[in-house]
Amino acid sequence: MRRFLASTMLLLLGLLARAEDRVSWEITPRITAPGQPFRLQIIIESDIVLGGAQQVDREIRPPRGMALRLSGQLVRPDSNEATLNFSGVAPDQEGEHVIPSFNLRFARKMIMVPEVRLIVSNSVAYRRTAQARAELSLPDRTFYVGELIRGAIHLRAGDDEAVVASFGLESVAEGFSIAVTADRQPLPADLGQGMRTSFDLTPIREGTSELSLRGTMLIQNTDTPAFGNGNRDRPFAFRRKLTVEHVPERGRPADWTGAIGAFTAEAVQVSKDRPEVGEPIRMRAILTGTGNLDRLIPPEIPSSESWDVLPATERRRHAEEQRFFVYTLVPRLPGKLLTPALRFSTFDPLTKQFSRIEFKPIEVTATGNAPAQVDLVTADPAAPAGAKPKAASGLAAPAPQRGAPLFRGVPALSLASSAAFWSGNGLLLLVLLTLTGGVLYVGYLAAHPEIRRRRRARSLVRTALVDATAARRRGDRSAFALAAVRALQVGAAALLDAEEAAMTQGDLERVLPGAPRALLDALFGQAYGERFAEGAGAAGSLGEDETLELLRRLLTLL
Repeated sequence: MRRFLASTMLLLLGLLARAEDRVSWEITPRITAPGQPFRLQIIIESDIVLGGAQQVDREIRPPRGMALRLSGQLVRPDSNEATLNFSGVAPDQEGEHVIPSFNLRFARKMIMVPEVRLIVSNSVAYRRTAQARAELSLPDRTFYVGELIRGAIHLRAGDDEAVVASFGLESVAEGFSIAVTADRQPLPADLGQGMRTSFDLTPIREGTSELSLRGTMLIQNTDTPAFGNGNRDRPFAFRRKLTVEHVPERGRPADWTGAIGAFTAEAVQVSKDRPEVGEPIRMRAILTGTGNLDRLIPPEIPSSESWDVLPATERRRHAEEQRFFVYTLVPRLPGKLLTPALRFSTFDPLTKQFSRIEFKPIEVTATGNAPAQVDLVTADPAAPAGAKPKAASGLAAPAPQRGAPLFRGVPALSLASSAAFWSGNGLLLLVLLTLTGGVLYVGYLAAHPEIRRRRRARSLVRTALVDATAARRRGDRSAFALAAVRALQVGAAALLDAEEAAMTQGDLERVLPGAPRALLDALFGQAYGERFAEGAGAAGSLGEDETLELLRRLLTLL
């Protein structure tokens, strides 16, 4: 009887050891045409109750030109089966496209999905104009740092489908700043029915970078009744490599301040064309065109014999692509005067040439009289009779040197000659610089939390390395395994930006490629086996030397 029970237990353990997760996938249609929508269904059968999948879109990486989005999942609470549905759009390029293998994280387990292959062929009968589609409108040329690039996503309706709405626009652009300027606007008449999302793109560094845009559009069949619910979503994705350069230094004017684009100077306007001498008036210069209007620095106008000029104020009209420069002018002399010259240099990215823009001055008539210039003279009674009067300089005579109020007869010193004044100011400046440095350091740490996480992880790994070495000398296997596993989890969590307690052997293999899986399993079994059953620790060797080497290797990565 005992032999029968023992053989039965061994058979059950063997079956459980060989139990594997079964993952299958199906694409409908299996062979698609370029740009044709398709559906991907992934079916998973496991040996435990799975629960819902979490953060699916973070792991999956579709190939270039393919749009893919999770459209729903079917998971029953008491079942070990799960079905995930994805909606996608095939790339425009023919051939076999591979979706690399990815992980699905469920509530109780992580399951790896093998690579998925999609075949795209022009031989498939598919009418592209019948489907709604997304198109990226972006200039195809070399861009320049600081340039403002106008782009748009056109969601064009098809013969059988209409675009109802769009949502979830995401962008990944390293080396660029991007801002959506107009969302869900009607398409121009020459593009047909649909919607448009406009955005502004500004390169911030030179080099070749990849722009990635993805989102979802809501479509509806044209034959759906007015009160029917025939809406469904369809993802779209774009990837474009962009080349960015600095504006060339050769031929760059000295007064160029970063203006990139095609601009036109409108006529100058004044608030009053017949001011009096000394009366302030406003001069407004209007600049129109396409380019980085927001980044333009107002040109400086120096004062002259005819005008006193105050600094400019500015405004911009977004709809009309205009920029206003407003200056305050004060005429000094009467008569007919021309407004001050206003000019600056620009760079045209299409022609790759610098040009100078100049606003044409206008004539202003100043009325009134110029201020009289009077020389004041002083008479010295003690001077000889034939002496020439001395012209006053207009400056008051220096006051006689006075004594200090507390010490009669002691001359008062100025602050500049006082040692206490300079030492006090130096101390205040040192305190101010220290406080400023502290605020900048704290702000930098707040903007980069990974620095604090890795600093904390390094400290914990060093402590765990000391504890593990001490436990090894004592011969305490449990303490050694627990210290090593906690250090590995803390270091892996800091590198992967994850929770420490969620780190598994698979996560440690991602952080430490080549780490022995058997060693990791033995360490985890010895460290956490007691949680599940008494005496459930690993019976094999823990490989103390290899474990300490892994901890030192992890410390170098942090």
